[in-house]
Amino acid sequence: MNILDFLKEKEELVIQKYVGEFDLKDFLSKSIQRLGHVQAIVVDRICLINTEEIIIDAIRAFKSLSKIKIVFYIPNEEQSLVHELIGLGIFNIITESEVDKLKKEIEMCLLEDMTEKYIKDKFDLVHDIKEGTLIDFKGKQITIGVVGAQHRVGTTTVTMQFACYLSSIGAKVSYVEANDSGHMKLIAEHYEMEKNGDGYLYKGVAFEPLNSKNETEFECIVYDLGVFSKKALVALENVQIPIVCGGDKAFEQNYMEVINKEIVNHYFKIINFSEDIKDGYYLKFEPCLFRFRTNKDIFEDIFTHIQSHNKIIVSH
Repeated sequence: MNILDFLKEKEELVIQKYVGEFDLKDFLSKSIQRLGHVQAIVVDRICLINTEEIIIDAIRAFKSLSKIKIVFYIPNEEQSLVHELIGLGIFNIITESEVDKLKKEIEMCLLEDMTEKYIKDKFDLVHDIKEGTLIDFKGKQITIGVVGAQHRVGTTTVTMQFACYLSSIGAKVSYVEANDSGHMKLIAEHYEMEKNGDGYLYKGVAFEPLNSKNETEFECIVYDLGVFSKKALVALENVQIPIVCGGDKAFEQNYMEVINKEIVNHYFKIINFSEDIKDGYYLKFEPCLFRFRTNKDIFEDIFTHIQSHNKIIVSH
């Protein structure tokens, strides 16, 4: 699919193309060991020699062995295959042919995830809204503070992804740059965010400086407190949900020990790319600042704590 080329420059993605006709089952079974570094596989239905039944069998087998995202490009007329894939829990299915709409669906699938609602609505299928998906935030104002034990441990990434997650479940969210890094302006320029007063709007989230003049009443405010300091400590002790990002390498553990001595109250610990954690969360690698689904389980678990302590009502 040459149409994927536009993502190379726009999102700096590395794309490896395979040209020709393929037996999907054979390709996936032979390639699974060398695909460990791959985040997504895009399959063009036109390039497959298999029947629908064999395609479904191949995907079912691959899903049992790998968590790599599967994206399908399928001509709109093959609705039966689309229905079968949806039945397997595959919702990243591109079906548009008009260029602008096609690009939109590609970005939806590769940069985030196509939602179950979107693809089912498109094909007039019934979709279920699970309990807990939508939250009634009316009258609530939840404050979350994220601080890094040191530089470059994912503080801004976690803060922005958490803000996007909260927006996805129905909250009116503000990300606040409560540090002196100046990163927000650079990020806004890079992603061409919509200007909004002294801040920006992007993916349903307001991105604002600490002393913003925006008078909008937000239901969730997520503060990026930057690197740990006395000032950040005061702020962390005054939010409802305090989060500390750190590393677990030998030369990083001292920073976390300092945090443990300074912070008296309970806080949530998110450790950068380390699976050997007994009292915190393991942050899986996700380079996109706004793609929250890679670590959605972390945000959901923390939010469960928010619900239980703030009596937020689940909408049905």
